[in-house]
Amino acid sequence: MSRQDRVAAASFGGRVVVSAQLLLLTMYLIGSFGVLLVAALHVRDLPAVLDPRVDRLGDPKDSLPPVGPDSAWNPLLWVFELGRVLAMFVYPLAFVTLVLGVAALIRTWWVGDRKAFGWLVVSTGVWSALAVLALTPYGTQLHGWLLD
Repeated sequence: MSRQDRVAAASFGGRVVVSAQLLLLTMYLIGSFGVLLVAALHVRDLPAVLDPRVDRLGDPKDSLPPVGPDSAWNPLLWVFELGRVLAMFVYPLAFVTLVLGVAALIRTWWVGDRKAFGWLVVSTGVWSALAVLALTPYGTQLHGWLLD
């Protein structure tokens, strides 16, 4: 087995972690900021994006789905609702993605897969920034609004 084959086999986990982090990030952004933007457009109060509260935006469920019928057959309902559920669990989700990202970073660096390492640095860095944002007053206010 050549060194390149060993690197490819050993860094497969790092590529899986990057893919999972990016998928979860996309779903989180749709479920939190996507729902927030749709709710602000629904009540015609765009400055409410910077101050998400129930008395200003109403219940987040009232603005879903953004387009189409409110039925189980609407794929937008599934995307927004699954994203909203992920956004409700932002704290454990960020913790898990950061732990897996750091572990995969160490492994890909040790193996020498620079491409996977670079992507892991970016995706783990974005999740770190998202975890910090979730702990700020704005993040806790957004999380509280989504939980309503």
